[in-house]
This record gives sequence, C-alpha cells and structure tokens, in this order.
Amino acid sequence: MDQQRHTQKQLDNMDKHSSATASTHLALEIHAAKVYTYSAFNKFKQEAIFSIDTCRIRDFTERGELEVTTVKDSTRKKNFEVAYSPALSDDTGTRKASCSCTMFERTGILCRHIIWIFSASRIETILEDYVLNRWMKEYLRLRIFNTNGERTENMKVIDEK
Repeated sequence: MDQQRHTQKQLDNMDKHSSATASTHLALEIHAAKVYTYSAFNKFKQEAIFSIDTCRIRDFTERGELEVTTVKDSTRKKNFEVAYSPALSDDTGTRKASCSCTMFERTGILCRHIIWIFSASRIETILEDYVLNRWMKEYLRLRIFNTNGERTENMKVIDEK
C-alpha cells in the first residue's frame, strides 16, 4: 500500500510540475495536454496519432439530428460507426458522440474514431462530457478512510510484535 501511495505521489508531482507535449498538430491533443494527467494524456496521444495515420471517412449519413459516419480503421481492418450530434442538446447543452468500438465507455479516453470526427468538425477542445474526473490534473482526490472511519493519512503504524 505504501508503494502505491508513493507511486501516486510521484505521478501527482509530475502532473503539477511538468507539461506533456503534443506530437501532432491537432488542437484536441494540445487541449488534452493541458487537462489530462500525464498517463491519461499518453493514452490520448497514442489515439490521436492513430486517428491521423489510420482513420478515413468511408460513409456519411444523417439520421434525424445525428450524423452517422462510418470510419475505416486500417490498423484494425474494420469499419466503425461514429454517431455525432453537432447541434447542442436541449436538455444538457452539450454535443454528444459515440462510437461502435466503445473505447470511451470502457476506458474513459476518446477513441481514434471520435477524435477523427471531432477534428474534421473543427472542434478544438475536448467536450466537457468526455473528460472524466479520474483523468483530470486538477481533480482533487478524495480522502481515504479505514473501516473505523479514520482518515488513513492520520493512522498510526501498529507494531504487531
């Protein structure tokens, strides 16, 4: 447990005192470097690079307010459907996107297919709904309590001998 805490403090320190560098020209990646933690940004950066190198638009259709784009991914040799609502939603005031690869739902990081569509739509910042608290630099970590309700930072080490 001490090793995990030590590693977490090292990563927090790295997030505070270093800045990640973007490796592409995408405005989304530059924004991600500012908001994501170092480790989350590295995952996003990899997807951003793949979006430029391997994704191409294969087909485009409109279904009501949704724009459904079929994105060909040459790495996976598959097509993925990205459903995107370019207009602001009335109830939430945000734009929505989802991909058939479900990477965002599984990992909390946008997939290369959605990054490709956002870049093609000239979106320069990651939409608020797609930056989860667990990946944000500024997110304050919750205090951890033991089973007695005491904060673990204040617990004393008990010698079992």
